[in-house]
Amino acid sequence: MIFGILCGFATAILNTAGYFCSSGFLVRYKSPGRMLVMAAMVMMIVSLLFLPWIFPFGCLPSPVNFTLQAFLGSALFLLGQGAFFAGLRVFGASRISSLLGLKIVVLSFIFIISGGNLNWMQCCAVVMAAGSAVIFNWSGGGKVPLHGWLLLMVSLVCYSLVDMVETSLVIQVSRASGFSTLRSALATVPFLYTALGILLLPGLWFFKPDKEQLCRVTPYAILWLSSQVLLFCCFSRLQPVFGNVILATRGIFSVIAGILLSRYGFAETEAGLSWKMWLRRIVAALVMLGAIGLYSAASL
Repeated sequence: MIFGILCGFATAILNTAGYFCSSGFLVRYKSPGRMLVMAAMVMMIVSLLFLPWIFPFGCLPSPVNFTLQAFLGSALFLLGQGAFFAGLRVFGASRISSLLGLKIVVLSFIFIISGGNLNWMQCCAVVMAAGSAVIFNWSGGGKVPLHGWLLLMVSLVCYSLVDMVETSLVIQVSRASGFSTLRSALATVPFLYTALGILLLPGLWFFKPDKEQLCRVTPYAILWLSSQVLLFCCFSRLQPVFGNVILATRGIFSVIAGILLSRYGFAETEAGLSWKMWLRRIVAALVMLGAIGLYSAASL
């Protein structure tokens, strides 16, 4: 369990860093669609370099079914990521990063209706995690229009479904090949992001890539791809509900990154906030830490 928790913390850090890298690209180009396509091309190129060497093609009992699941997960990710990037311009990077903690509520609902059970301590941890995200939203940044909340909801639902698909894919690879959790995650990530790149190839007709765009998007793409390996390890060890309680620590890291971002003048992605507002965000982040501790204790 400790390995899964550490992977979750590392994923939260890389995710937060990636979100702020994506903010810089959006400030420059003001196009979520361009961001998606350029990042997907970089991730597909990197994935193709490793895929032939690390994926156990001959071990899967149903390669067609596995491939269809990968494309389904990629399509859901594409929809969720598009909504996220659009919402990024409405909420601001640190704010929407913390609000993704509400995904734990969506995942818990899916988990329960799928036949899973949560004990009372786990339910309390879920409520604390969601409450922390709500407190964070009240800690400044101005009123958000309805379409911003709709974009956030689309992101949460799609990301939750993607988490379920990703966990299933890693477990399938591990069972079929006998690989460890880490090696199974390393094998699954390039397969999934190659599928994503294939889905987005038509986007090259609309967004002509150039050297500057690819250079600007590469840090985000590498951070995101790296975070996905750790995320897959986290989910396969802890399952998506507990994994997302850990991932909600993005709020803590986004507090730190948001202060730095505001300090160095990225006003277009982070509204200027007083120190009182940042203090409130820190309190919300501490509530999130309490939720992690409670869920961990309930899972022992």
